[in-house]
Amino acid sequence: MGHGEDLERDGFVILDGLLAAAELAAAREHADGLLDGVGWSDNDFDGRRTRRVYSLLGRLGPLEPLLLHPVVRAIVTERIGPVHQFGMLFLSAVDPGQGAQQPHFDAGVYPLPRKVEAETNVIWALDDFTADNGATLVAPGSHRWPAARHPAADELVPVVMPAGHALVYSGRLWHAAGHNRSRATRRALICEHVLPWLRPADNHILATGVEGLRTIGPQLRRLAGVAMASEYLGLVAGRDPELWLTERP
Repeated sequence: MGHGEDLERDGFVILDGLLAAAELAAAREHADGLLDGVGWSDNDFDGRRTRRVYSLLGRLGPLEPLLLHPVVRAIVTERIGPVHQFGMLFLSAVDPGQGAQQPHFDAGVYPLPRKVEAETNVIWALDDFTADNGATLVAPGSHRWPAARHPAADELVPVVMPAGHALVYSGRLWHAAGHNRSRATRRALICEHVLPWLRPADNHILATGVEGLRTIGPQLRRLAGVAMASEYLGLVAGRDPELWLTERP
């Protein structure tokens, strides 16, 4: 069964063998540099023993190949179309003692019918995901549940996978970060992909800035939200924003 069939049936799929050892090592080292000195989140949902780093597009370094990985890009394109944009994008470090997160589905921020696949997301494991260190919990098949149904505790199962693997899942899938009962931090890169006509959870264009957008590649710019959603949606002064960025002094 292919990745698309797995996603349609279960609401998620685990991708293995996507990163070479050197790529993973470089990504982890860069992630540690970005996380250095970052404090814990100030609310229960984000995690009071969890560190998060946002506004990554101008400082991706070795994390860039993860965001542009062709296997992930192909799956996301199949699910939500060739033009899409980043939603929330951040590094996460779940430290020892962090309790389980409240179950949720990412597309719940949009007032859309449950049947609409508004987003398809990915979690890159920078460390092994285990049942003890807070591996992401998912409720298989919950992307097909009606809006009023919430998962019971015994319907959530940990996504156990080695570092370098990626979890791709529907924005309609009920999930949560797990309880880190271990003595080690569990790091991940989380990237949402949403339909181009929706407002993303993170404002990547504002966070990156015009000059910052000019320093990153055109594919990343498109994913940051520069790409037009349709012929008359997303213009800048009546022009394609990519041309406006690259041709304007």
